[in-house]
Amino acid sequence: MGLLKKGKYQVVFPSHIKYLPEAEDLTSRISKELLFDEDACDDLSIAITELFNNALHHGNKNDASKKITITFTVLSGGLQISVRDEGKGFEPAKIKNPLDEENILKTSGRGLFLVEQLVDEIDYKVSPKGSEVIVFKKFKK
Repeated sequence: MGLLKKGKYQVVFPSHIKYLPEAEDLTSRISKELLFDEDACDDLSIAITELFNNALHHGNKNDASKKITITFTVLSGGLQISVRDEGKGFEPAKIKNPLDEENILKTSGRGLFLVEQLVDEIDYKVSPKGSEVIVFKKFKK
């Protein structure tokens, strides 16, 4: 049997960059288990890599005592993936558009924009106890 027993799988990682390949591999394995095509598997792996990096660096501030929780849930029509950190939260509305003229040459600030391009839906749950970014990728019909 695959990883998604009862349609859900959750894993908690310490905030350390060494766990990034494991998070990426897990996303790829689950995507393939659900029969996403190669492009969709790649999109999800890239998206979760970005979200893990954001949780690690921006959310948890590289504090190894804090955790990053990734939850995969099969829903009607697709896969929902949640990446949660234990940081102080952020305001999604204040994220600058990397395509605006004043931001186009900046070397950072493109992660969430990239994720938005790779998934079908994105949602944010933010509190002073952490941020959760929830993405959804539809199954192909």
